[in-house]
Amino acid sequence: MNRAALLAVLRAVAGRQDLVLVTVLMLTVSMLIMPLPAGLADVLIGCNLGISVLLLMVAVYLRSPLELTALPGIILVSTVFRLALEVTVTRLILTEADAGAIVDTFGQFVIAGNVVVGLVVFLIITTVQFIVITKGTERVAEVGARFTLDALPGKQMSVDSDLRSGDIDQAEARRRRADVERESALHGAMDGAMKFVKGDAIAGLIIILVNFVAGIGIGVGQHGMAISDALHTYTLLTVGDALISQIPALLLSLTAAVVVTRVGGRGTDLGRDMVGQLVSDPKALRLGGVILFGMALIPGFPKPVFLVIALVFIAASKPDWRLVRRLPELWRGPAELVPDSERVAMVVDTRDAEATASVAVSLSPGLMAAIGGPPLARLLAAASAQVEQELGIKVPDPLLRTAARHEGMHYSIDLEDVPIEENELRPDRLLLRDDPVHLELAGVDAEQGPPLLGAKPSFWIDRSHEARLRGAGIGFNDAGAVIAARLRTVLRQRAPHFMGLQEARNLVQRIEPKFGDLVREVTRVVPVQRLADVLRRLVEEQVSLRNIRVVLETLVEWGERESRVLILVEFVRQALSRQICHRHANPQKLLSAYVLAQDTEQLVRDAIRETSSGPFLALESEVSDRLVAVFRERLGQHEPGPGQPIVVTSVDVRRFVRGLLARNGIDVAVLSYQDLAPEFPVQPIGPIGLRAVSAPPTAVAS
Repeated sequence: MNRAALLAVLRAVAGRQDLVLVTVLMLTVSMLIMPLPAGLADVLIGCNLGISVLLLMVAVYLRSPLELTALPGIILVSTVFRLALEVTVTRLILTEADAGAIVDTFGQFVIAGNVVVGLVVFLIITTVQFIVITKGTERVAEVGARFTLDALPGKQMSVDSDLRSGDIDQAEARRRRADVERESALHGAMDGAMKFVKGDAIAGLIIILVNFVAGIGIGVGQHGMAISDALHTYTLLTVGDALISQIPALLLSLTAAVVVTRVGGRGTDLGRDMVGQLVSDPKALRLGGVILFGMALIPGFPKPVFLVIALVFIAASKPDWRLVRRLPELWRGPAELVPDSERVAMVVDTRDAEATASVAVSLSPGLMAAIGGPPLARLLAAASAQVEQELGIKVPDPLLRTAARHEGMHYSIDLEDVPIEENELRPDRLLLRDDPVHLELAGVDAEQGPPLLGAKPSFWIDRSHEARLRGAGIGFNDAGAVIAARLRTVLRQRAPHFMGLQEARNLVQRIEPKFGDLVREVTRVVPVQRLADVLRRLVEEQVSLRNIRVVLETLVEWGERESRVLILVEFVRQALSRQICHRHANPQKLLSAYVLAQDTEQLVRDAIRETSSGPFLALESEVSDRLVAVFRERLGQHEPGPGQPIVVTSVDVRRFVRGLLARNGIDVAVLSYQDLAPEFPVQPIGPIGLRAVSAPPTAVAS
């Protein structure tokens, strides 16, 4: 056959890949029936080993188990092929005492002139494959199949939910449904296919025992060999046969184990996943390196081995080599330690000072050195955690950084690199957090400054009086605590900024394992955009979302009958009335309240204008200024904090009164009569508002 004809045949075979499987199956049946020459047995044994190695490499480089859905079928075919091959090799051993070069080489290599060693090595390999790998893979496949089938309805409903909300189109939904079906089919088929691997291991043990006993009997009884010669000859061939059958079986078991133990798949192969996750935590690598350094000091241990591995661990943790180079200076003594300001810079500037952060606190170099990076970072983290606890939402972790653009003792709180608040501090002073009268009684002088933590003036005290303040029980804040308090205030004010579509979806998905039916119902009734808008408006008025179950139940109840977000917010507030009242009540569960006068309430009601983009409040500038001044005068008489008076009005004007006050910097809770829970009695302080106005105002936006 010339070259052209050969290429034509190869192209024809490549186009009919189905013939490969047919050929393998027919060859398997032939091996069970007909004897084969030793040379052909070598070829088939080599193919068996090669296919096993190829399968393992394919499993290692899989990006998802769904890329190898043919594995259960491959396990079936390869197992039957290997068992037929063992029958062929057994026939050659018992009839000719020659099973080919590969079997003989494996036997000579493992036995190495010692029959007992060969048997022990074979038993160890078989035990590892049967008890450890095959048994473990079978269990993982069984549990994976069970869990996958249990989760199938939930995954399908999740795809339907994403399709209804508009997150995906029909084509993507069909692709996801197909992936879910393929995943469940794969795990179910793998559960059954592992029974073939287990049976293959058991059959291998039986075949080896038959070869060993029958071979010695045939050698002594039929060929007249001495027992020692028969034992050596047939043991060599038996162990060689065992290895050429157990090693491919071991590789196939490893392949199945790699596939069924693969958790998810994020577009990377198994090697990248394993190495990336093992070296992802620098602290773990450094601690492991230190432990290995300690093990190297144990007498008798090979020190170079442990020292090299420890150095590899530490180098993989990517240490700060600038600090490592300064270690000789640190060993010279306390007089030559790194200055405080430089140490703070090394601690704080772990990220680029110009990197964009959702929330950042930027300090001038002088203020950073005076306060100290690590203590301030802990205060800022505590402030962020407190806001999360109060509002029940995820707040971005604040980034603390040194900003060269700031001079003196300047700081700023930035939202997405836009300064929200900037101020100057004096680290050598303490800010009073108590009644100034207490300072007079304690005989401590204070310097008055502009308001910082509230509406009243700030009082700054020299730091030398700190011990006297503590002894007298007078509250105060140092510079770090002042920045943390301001961050806490800014996070509360900007909380709606952290509640978008993705955050709303994450908040709902967090409770889905516990309230799956409720989550599915609310995603059916309320689109995610409307849900996010409701949650955002609740957070804007400092209503905590920790009781998210009640929020979702209310939206399910009213979502189909009412599509206006503002009305839905009021329904949710009524459902959370106990929670809202508890937040504003004093320790005796008493609510102090100003009641909006009826004439003022009607004035606001008449100024509400309906537009295509929603209702808004339109008041004359003069009326608006007078009303704000009255509120500021009456509410400024009270200290902020628990028990601070609230404002009570009708539900239809509540949100507009709240918006008017918030736009003018008056931070006070405005509740409707429906927000008042029965178990929280209300103590009216008095009416608040303007005197009756004779005519409705002109519609001017306020």
